[in-house]
Amino acid sequence: MAERGEPGEDVGVAEVVPSEELRALLLRIYRMWEAVDIDGFAEVLSTAPSLLIVGTDVEEWYTGADGVNVFATQVGEMPSLTVEPGEIRAYSCGNVGWVSDRPRLMFADGSEQRPRLTATFVIEQGHWRVIQWHASAPADEAFTSVSLTKSIDRVEHLVRGDRPDVVAASAPDGTVTIVFSDIESSTVLMERLGETEFMRMLAWHDRVVHDSVEEHRGYVVKSQGDGFMLAFPSAAFALRSCLMLRDQTASGYSGIPIRVRAGLHAGEALRHADDFYGRTVVIAARISALALGGEILASHIVHALADGLGTFTFGDPRTSTLKGLEGNFEVYPVLA
Repeated sequence: MAERGEPGEDVGVAEVVPSEELRALLLRIYRMWEAVDIDGFAEVLSTAPSLLIVGTDVEEWYTGADGVNVFATQVGEMPSLTVEPGEIRAYSCGNVGWVSDRPRLMFADGSEQRPRLTATFVIEQGHWRVIQWHASAPADEAFTSVSLTKSIDRVEHLVRGDRPDVVAASAPDGTVTIVFSDIESSTVLMERLGETEFMRMLAWHDRVVHDSVEEHRGYVVKSQGDGFMLAFPSAAFALRSCLMLRDQTASGYSGIPIRVRAGLHAGEALRHADDFYGRTVVIAARISALALGGEILASHIVHALADGLGTFTFGDPRTSTLKGLEGNFEVYPVLA
């Protein structure tokens, strides 16, 4: 790598520019993570006392040499994993650079995590080195003592309050399959596209949602921003609609990847309205919140209703807890 000036050196007025160099460095760090390459990490961490390492736990705040030692220890303690990049954003301005990402961590036991990662870099001895590293799991409740509202939450709250009539989408036995969907990282997309183009993207997304719903005998119960609640008379129709929605948005908007996520659950809306709006709707919303971008997750009931048809392919079930609900729930990735 070519030599550069030291931090603090007068380099004149610099502009913020995308940095493929830092993007490649983050990918190299991911490979170090997978290989448990502690020596490699030591090469990319700053030796300055101002180095800062931050994690999810309130106690994970380390500086200088302590940060290097704790980071190395944590990497060595982590179970075997594979790191899949998300949408890496990397920029530099003179001798300072920064990256952000939401990588997908896939562990050997089948579990997954989607941490939030940011890192700041400076030039030391001609090479980019990490001066601040922040990797944490989403924990909005821990920060505020309340659950911060997201698009799917807003739709869920509106539906539970309004209790819309879903008779039109019910099967003869009164059951309804509910879908919640939204766009992954929509706030990042808004920043990337700009407000005007983002609104055009939402209009495009709305059309794709409505087309997929109408083609499969469902209807839009409620929408808010990029979040939707949909209702269908059968699990099969709901699954086909979700697969169509995922496939049609996968090609992206104006060259930018658009990854929709969805969660499905089914319940009796006519005979047990209180339970339907108090539990079925909540479960569907919570399952959707578990899904990663481009992922469709079905509850065990939806899986049982559709698996016997032989027309859908499901992945291995994952056991998860759902916020605000007791017990464990099995969810099935819908593959095709």
